[in-house]
Amino acid sequence: MYLSIEQWRAGILEFADQGQTDNPFLDRRISAEFTGPSGRKIIREAYWDGGNSYKVSFAPTETGRWAYVLTAPENTGLNGKTGIVECTAYTGDLPIYQHGFLKIGGQGKYIAYDDDTPFFWLGDTHWGFIAGEKWDESNHPAMRSMFKGMVDKRWEQGFNVYQTNLRSEGGFMGPTHFWVDGKEGLLPDVGFYQTEVDKRMFYLADQGMVNALGFAWGGSVVGKLELQKNLARYIVARYGALPLVWTLAGEVAGYNGAERQACIDGWREVALLVQELDGYKHLQTAHYTNERPFADYYQNEPWFDFTLNQAGHGDYPISGQHYREHRRRFPDKPFIEGEALYEFVFTLEENGGRIADADMLRRVAYMSIQTGGCGFTYGAQGIWDTVWEKPSEAVPFNPFNPHGITWREAVDGPGATQMGYMRKFYEALGFEKLRPFMGCFNSKLPFSDEALFGMFNPYIMASEDMGTVVLYFTAQTRTMGASIKYLKNRPYQAKWFNPRENKYLPIEKPVIPRMGEWEISRPPDTKDWLMVLSEVSGGSHA
Repeated sequence: MYLSIEQWRAGILEFADQGQTDNPFLDRRISAEFTGPSGRKIIREAYWDGGNSYKVSFAPTETGRWAYVLTAPENTGLNGKTGIVECTAYTGDLPIYQHGFLKIGGQGKYIAYDDDTPFFWLGDTHWGFIAGEKWDESNHPAMRSMFKGMVDKRWEQGFNVYQTNLRSEGGFMGPTHFWVDGKEGLLPDVGFYQTEVDKRMFYLADQGMVNALGFAWGGSVVGKLELQKNLARYIVARYGALPLVWTLAGEVAGYNGAERQACIDGWREVALLVQELDGYKHLQTAHYTNERPFADYYQNEPWFDFTLNQAGHGDYPISGQHYREHRRRFPDKPFIEGEALYEFVFTLEENGGRIADADMLRRVAYMSIQTGGCGFTYGAQGIWDTVWEKPSEAVPFNPFNPHGITWREAVDGPGATQMGYMRKFYEALGFEKLRPFMGCFNSKLPFSDEALFGMFNPYIMASEDMGTVVLYFTAQTRTMGASIKYLKNRPYQAKWFNPRENKYLPIEKPVIPRMGEWEISRPPDTKDWLMVLSEVSGGSHA
């Protein structure tokens, strides 16, 4: 069989099983070994697609001719079958196919594409993307499809990751049919994949989104380990040639203390199986539980590539000190804040809840980046829980959404647009060259102790040579005579960035450090701002 496809794009080869079997999923192990022009080998398992049909999904990683050979039981008539895949250069404009699938870059400081181009992660949370988000319906006036409309809008806003979960355990988002009734974990419900899952997975890929995919929620592995391992095997085979990051499960360790270790151990087995089966070695992580200090299970295990944290929704204080402490403990693992203060979420706080607004989520987003993160996952209440219609009255028993915020309200939240501004801001600066450097801040306040009053200080990043310095001022920041130290004794150009409106405000007067120090000017108003100091090329003191 011959197939021609573009580099990094998934193509599908189909084969017919000539034999008979009682269980076409469990009783068949069919795989294809692809050998590229450079000699690289990629093994992809075939997935059963109903009847006697087995398919292999393959994305070539280099241009030229790839030869493949099948390994299969003798009675299938497929063992030893060979063929050719011709890979041509990608001609589109989507970065994930221009640069290749994701890997760890910068000695563990950030995520990069295959060609080493830095990747700033900007995710959107869609736990109900299979069970809850409608494909052919929408009650949003500007969208004909709930699912496609949200994908399209987020892409236009600058998002490049969809953080999703199959929710294979079912639950309040509605039933799922990953398995034939009565054969859970034993026989995939092929019709459900063909009619519901495929189109969503491929739509995300065709739009250029990386799908950060979990299989279920944390506790669902307890007593059902083999079911989750079998699901992982099928998902890797069917979709593993798409742009993916494996996140294992939602809140992996759960919050049932008696089951915590069983959850951690069970999902580790799933992760190791995914690592074994995934010919592309897509990045793996775990969607963490909300803990203080931040969770640290799996950190020293080879399959665990980066941290996907959960700072939560107000039930714990969200402080830069927590981020800095985690980065000190694990400096060689990229860090992404994966769930904090969803826009419109009703927060869980001891002194009463409140609806999280764009100001609140900007603070934690910029805080997480300025303390060493390499991306952020946004979320919106009403989307993750896929609320279709607003209830006639408040729903007090729903702790996160008592006001019934709907998806069509949430998708237009200003915070999402502002997250797109944030990604562009950091990419323009070359975020991969910046490192947290709070040590260059010299506060004149008598209550500047970091452990107690860190909220009053700006969050600072700088390039190693101090040629670029970025300060984030929250609404609580107080300067009052504070200064930046360790600057070069050369002029800098300074400008303010408004993260709410994506606008720069130049500071006309050059920054002239004295003995490497410069007193910080006050932000334009009491809202949050960023200041960028850039060394003037060729400049010198007058």
